Amino acid sequence: MSAPTSPALRPLARKAPLGASLLALMRLSVARTFTPMLSAAMAALLLLPLLFALAWRANIPSDADIAQLLATRLDQLILALATPLTALLLGTSALSAEAEDGTLLYLVTTTTPRWWIAASRVLFASTLAALLSAASVAATGFITSPSEDPANVIRAFVVAAAFGGATYAALFTALALLVRRSLITGLVYVLFWEGILSQTFPALHYLSVRQWSLAIAKRLTDAFDTSEAAGPSVRAALIGATAALLLAVVIGGRKLNTPRITRIGT
Repeated sequence: MSAPTSPALRPLARKAPLGASLLALMRLSVARTFTPMLSAAMAALLLLPLLFALAWRANIPSDADIAQLLATRLDQLILALATPLTALLLGTSALSAEAEDGTLLYLVTTTTPRWWIAASRVLFASTLAALLSAASVAATGFITSPSEDPANVIRAFVVAAAFGGATYAALFTALALLVRRSLITGLVYVLFWEGILSQTFPALHYLSVRQWSLAIAKRLTDAFDTSEAAGPSVRAALIGATAALLLAVVIGGRKLNTPRITRIGT
C-alpha cells in the first residue's frame, strides 16, 4: 500500500520542527474527526441539554430554587452525559480512522517522535471537548436563566465542564491506543463506572472524572446542599486530571512504538 499523500502529512515526511509537525497532525485530526456522521452525533449530544432547558424554562415553579435546580440539571445532563460521550467520540474517532486507512502506520514511520504524535492527539481531543462542553453549558444556562447567573452556577459549570471534557478526552485517547473496541469500552466506562459504581460507592469518587468536575463546580458556586459538599477536593481533582493527561501521553507514546497498530479501532 502506498503512503498517504495528503498535504497535511507532507511536513512529516522529513525531519520537521515539532511546531510544524503539530500543525500537520492537527489538520489531520480535524479531517478525520469531522465526518458527517460523527459531527451529527456530537451535535445531537450537545443540543440535547438545550432542548431540556427549553422544557424546564416553561415549567419551573415560581417558588423553585433556580440555582440549585440549574446545578442539578447541568450535572445530570452535561457532566454525566454530554461531556463524557462527546469526549469519547473525539478521543477515539481520529485514531480509529487512521488505523483503518493506514495513515497511523505511516505516521509512526516518520521522524516525528511517537510521544509527540500522542501529545498532539491528546491536545486536539482535550481542547475541542473542553470548548464544546463549555459552550453547551453556557447555552443551556442562558436558555434557563437568560437575565442572570444565579449563585454563579453557569460560570462554575462552564469551568467544570471544560475541565471534565479535557480530562475525559485524554483518557479516551489513551484507551483508543490500548484496546481495539475503544468506543464500546468507553461506553461501558461511562455508564457503569461513572454512572453506577462511583455513585454507589463514595470511595470511588476520588477516581471519578465526573466527581473531579463537580469538585471544581462546588468551589465556584454555593448552589449545592451541604450534604452534597463531600467528595474530592479541588487539589485532588487537579492532581487526578494532570496524572490522566500525562499518562495518556506516556501510554500513547509507548503504544505507538510497537507495530500492533491493528489493535486500534472502534
